[in-house]
Amino acid sequence: MIKLTIFTTALGALAGLVFADSTCTASAPCYREGYCDSGPMFCMWSLCDDSKSYNSTSCWPAEGCSNQVIDFDSSADVIAIRNYTGNPNTNALVSIFEPNNAAIEDGKLVLSMTYNADEKKGFGATTDVTHSIQYGRVTARIKTAAVALGTVTAFIIRNDQIGDEIDFEWVGLDPTQVETNYFYHDILDYGNSEYYKIGADSSADYHDYTIDWSPDAVSWILDGKTLRTVNREDTYDSKTKEYQFPAAAGRVAFSIWDGGNSGAEGTEEWAGTPTPWTSSTVYKMYVESLQIECNADTNQIDTSSAGDDSTTESISVEIDTTSETDATSSADDADGSNSSDDADGSGSSDDADGSGSSDDTDGSSSSDNSGNASVTLTDGSGTTDTTDTSDSTDTADAAGSTDATDTTDITDTTYATYTSTSETSDIVDGGATTTTTTDTVTSTSVSNDKCHLVTIVRPI
Repeated sequence: MIKLTIFTTALGALAGLVFADSTCTASAPCYREGYCDSGPMFCMWSLCDDSKSYNSTSCWPAEGCSNQVIDFDSSADVIAIRNYTGNPNTNALVSIFEPNNAAIEDGKLVLSMTYNADEKKGFGATTDVTHSIQYGRVTARIKTAAVALGTVTAFIIRNDQIGDEIDFEWVGLDPTQVETNYFYHDILDYGNSEYYKIGADSSADYHDYTIDWSPDAVSWILDGKTLRTVNREDTYDSKTKEYQFPAAAGRVAFSIWDGGNSGAEGTEEWAGTPTPWTSSTVYKMYVESLQIECNADTNQIDTSSAGDDSTTESISVEIDTTSETDATSSADDADGSNSSDDADGSGSSDDADGSGSSDDTDGSSSSDNSGNASVTLTDGSGTTDTTDTSDSTDTADAAGSTDATDTTDITDTTYATYTSTSETSDIVDGGATTTTTTDTVTSTSVSNDKCHLVTIVRPI
């Protein structure tokens, strides 16, 4: 279980915080562990406490799950939370503490722990995956930091606000052993923990650790071999009359921390004590790869994340701006708000084709599922385009197919039309195959009075 008490100390040192007894203000709307502020450190889903924030929309919503393989081949795969913009498809993980002790080194995610002389113990790191998950299969290839007494390495799925957690943990007291554990609503039950021998030193080489989590059971798997399975039906508590089984959506996370100098007797005995330190000591855990497979029945699946397996091609085309635009292909803007209309007042785009899903599902500047993806740049004749500048895809076809239009200004006065159809990926859903198309205008330039050069980035 991650001990986050260090957060309050680090948080209090930051400028501009508003202490909160219960509620926050409009300028500092998001509540986290006794403080209010804005930005991802306070407003990210699961870190932010909805019940004590300024209002019900202050905390950022859950991002949804993304089927992805992360090989940590880009420095952008992890970012300090202060610099995170909120787009989970730009950064796979955020480092949630400051100073930031997480980085990409030689194609690995590396979490470091250094000595804090003031606290007389190590200051480690925690990284959270920027997509949420509620049930699925997660595999991480890890080399632990269990090279000395007191070091704790963890691979977790956790909801910080509700307190549901599933984890693997390794301690320096015995680097050949792994602990499997789970928590329900932060109830500390030592009976939920079981230990298994790895058959090797976990700090000397990489091993594949898998959490396979469904609504009915959770399994812990080592190098393809199931160590343990807990069934939900076996967690029923007759006193509370509830199943004490972790069921809340959470985040996949990695952590390194100092258990040997924690000051808690039980924790120090568990991890080994004392943790040996010099001013130059650095302990590190390594993650070589991370694979997330979402449970399609329980997760909102974010299909806008291309993952490491996708590629794109850029296509430059000259477009005759004198051509007329078919009025039926432009996005609906009935109220002149420059955004797609919301007929049901739900705050999200409406479902025009009766498919049961939103036609513009997330407003994330990505195209929705369609057989014909159109980038429509309408003739403005000297006026500013007010059809749709939302960079999200609207739909207006109820005939079973999805006609996607996206209107984007090229210049202040002149617009053009370009339509493209391309197959990008096959998503298997209940046996049916659906084709998604994403053609996005990313840059434009004027080549002459009648034509524009438009660059399209297309997944292939």
